[in-house]
Amino acid sequence: MIKSLYFDNTAYQYAYELERLIRNFSLPHRLEFYTDKTPDGTDYAYCCADNGKLSVTVSDNDTVYKESSDVCEPSDYENELCRLLCRCMERHGHTPLPWGILTGVRPVKYIRSIYETRDNAEEYLRNSLLVSDKKIRLANDVIRIQKPVLDSLDLRKISLYISIPFCPSRCSYCSFISASGEGALKLIDDYFGLLLKELDIYADIVKRFSLKVDTVYIGGGTPTTLSASQLDRLIDKLGEFDIANIREFTAEAGRPDTITEDKLRTLKNGGVRRISINPQSMNDSVLEAVGRRHTVKDVCEAFDIARKVGFDCINSDIIAGLPAETEHSFEASLQQLCELSPENITVHTLSLKRSSALFRQFGNNIGKGAKYMTDTAYDMLCEKGYFPYYLYRQKNIADNLENIGYCKDGCESIYNICIMEDVQTILAAGCGASTKLYDGKNVSRVINYKYPYEYIIYEQEKELEREPQQYNLTQQVTEAAIRYIKSNENSPFFLYLAHPMPHMPVYASTDFQGKSARGKYGDTVEELDWSVGQILQTLKSEGLDKNTLVIFTSDNGPWLLCKQEGGSPLSLIHI
Repeated sequence: MIKSLYFDNTAYQYAYELERLIRNFSLPHRLEFYTDKTPDGTDYAYCCADNGKLSVTVSDNDTVYKESSDVCEPSDYENELCRLLCRCMERHGHTPLPWGILTGVRPVKYIRSIYETRDNAEEYLRNSLLVSDKKIRLANDVIRIQKPVLDSLDLRKISLYISIPFCPSRCSYCSFISASGEGALKLIDDYFGLLLKELDIYADIVKRFSLKVDTVYIGGGTPTTLSASQLDRLIDKLGEFDIANIREFTAEAGRPDTITEDKLRTLKNGGVRRISINPQSMNDSVLEAVGRRHTVKDVCEAFDIARKVGFDCINSDIIAGLPAETEHSFEASLQQLCELSPENITVHTLSLKRSSALFRQFGNNIGKGAKYMTDTAYDMLCEKGYFPYYLYRQKNIADNLENIGYCKDGCESIYNICIMEDVQTILAAGCGASTKLYDGKNVSRVINYKYPYEYIIYEQEKELEREPQQYNLTQQVTEAAIRYIKSNENSPFFLYLAHPMPHMPVYASTDFQGKSARGKYGDTVEELDWSVGQILQTLKSEGLDKNTLVIFTSDNGPWLLCKQEGGSPLSLIHI
């Protein structure tokens, strides 16, 4: 297993892509980086691009292989180094990467651009990018099915995404931004109220710029963690966007253990046409192993409810490579899911994220058999009339594979295509959401607050005072900090207190004016000392002093020229 990456000064500019490529050959692990240093020990890769002479040396399990080249243009240095690295790894016995030297999330988007700019596109994909014939065929399938959707897009039409980042419990494979458990669920009411306010802002933007909403996607987390009444309020709020004529309205019901007839009727009556019911496996032992807290029976009952309510477009997710899942059981699981006849089936490949409980529990001993499972899924679903219509990859995905969305004829998700191909503006509300602004060529992103608690805190934030009376600022921010500590004493919290003082001009309250022998500056420092004492005393009185880490820092040194307000004790000599 490669543990260290070495680069000469020229090759180092390609370190990011080479590191990503190395990680595609093995499960996630820590790598050490060295620049312009001779390799030491074993289990390393050394990349050089000295004066156009490219070489990669790989030492793995005490065996050393070197590949070199000096016949490429500088513009191709990165790709050539990646090709040399692949050849070295394959000589060491590693399986060739199915996507070759492509490491990005959106390979179809990139491959489409190659077809648009090169006459010999497939030859280039196969020989220069080392993409396998199977993945070229898969990409071509997706490109063909996406074309009518992409041709129908209008720059004045946008999608709207709403994040509901809550789940009744956290699945062990999950690394997505979501909050679970009793404590987290208590945040829903505050979060929901602020989410509606954020949607007010977006509604104003849509009206102001004469935009039209094309699709709406309520995602998570698990949106059906909300109550039926909250779902009804959310859909009522979406009415401000004039969504009567939108082409697609999706809500992730997701977890079968959150689905009730009341909630689904609320969604249906509100105009939702497409939902997700995601078992992840149709094997009870696998569901138990990953902490899903529902059974296969629950999945079937959720489907029955959805069909009864009138939903005729249902997506279901299944994951290849979960623990306790064998090649045979995955095949049986997929067959059972097909018998429920969802209009969409998304086959995810397990992503081996360090932040997931599953990785901490099983480490490298997960994701086995994923290639067989995804190959089986492709063959079975195509035979049953499903077509791959979008795909994306994730960092540390098992066997260097991908996630594929399959659909029955005419049931492809417009939103899924748009978000993966970066071809439409998407206004995204709620924590963890990423707004995409598309101008017809380029995409810029605006990232929202990441976690529910963070979202609530910052959205509720208010100014203490506009154009404040500065003499009282230290007291005001101290009082605000104490209120925050007391209101959060029963849960973990982070408080960052940046005092305005002693930045110039310096001020102290009447309680501290003239208290020091150092003038104005000394008075402000005396008051700051008082402030720190008040906060430490609050922590002690609330019983928090033994398990709270307090860090005190200062950013600026003295400014001698300013005498009394300058910050240096030495200036006392000159007063």
